[in-house]
Amino acid sequence: MTRLGLVVALPAECRTLTRQRLHRGEVHALSDSLSVCLSGSGAANAEKASHRLAKEGCTALVSWGCAGALSSHLASGDLVLPSEIACPDGSILPIASDWQRRAVRHAETLRCRLSTGRLAASAGVIHSHDAKRALAGSTGAEAVDMESGAVARTAASLGLPVLVVRTIADHAELTIPRSVLDALDPYGDTRLLRLMGNLALRPGELPDLIRLALAFKAASATLRAMSPHLHAPGNS
Repeated sequence: MTRLGLVVALPAECRTLTRQRLHRGEVHALSDSLSVCLSGSGAANAEKASHRLAKEGCTALVSWGCAGALSSHLASGDLVLPSEIACPDGSILPIASDWQRRAVRHAETLRCRLSTGRLAASAGVIHSHDAKRALAGSTGAEAVDMESGAVARTAASLGLPVLVVRTIADHAELTIPRSVLDALDPYGDTRLLRLMGNLALRPGELPDLIRLALAFKAASATLRAMSPHLHAPGNS
């Protein structure tokens, strides 16, 4: 039996799958055929989580969570099931094509826009409109995240199929406030007290923060809607 291993960067993204309180770096079985590892943000954390899932018997890997839009036609809450990943070193990593096509068939039943174009893997947070536009131009990608490239590369090295399921949080025109970026810890979690202090110094960023929170809510709703349709490769 195929056992899926989901790499999820942030606790809030994990809550789209389970109400269990997950500990970072540990593999948690959500069912007989599904395990998840809360990795923390970034490629290095995602690579470690991928190896842990494989070591625990997972035979297919999924990168699950949110992404930023690079294309103006994508909005918060839209679903991204990319066919390939453009990495910072210029390489292109393929996604398991049959598995991706099956996921697309299920996704087409949902009430959201769907993208199957290229995803860019980023070494850091792409937070501004100008940076997003530049990355789109250099990679031809429609969306970006920090973990999927590492998951796909690890899966390839282990001979495992890989699928990427991402929903758009920040759209292409939305700038992530500096107050948020400065409040992130090394794992990508937001330190609330620091965020509140940052906003006290930069209150003008509050509207962007509210827009970002609403965008993440829309992205999370789409992930929850997609979760019942998460099937192993070869399963309909």
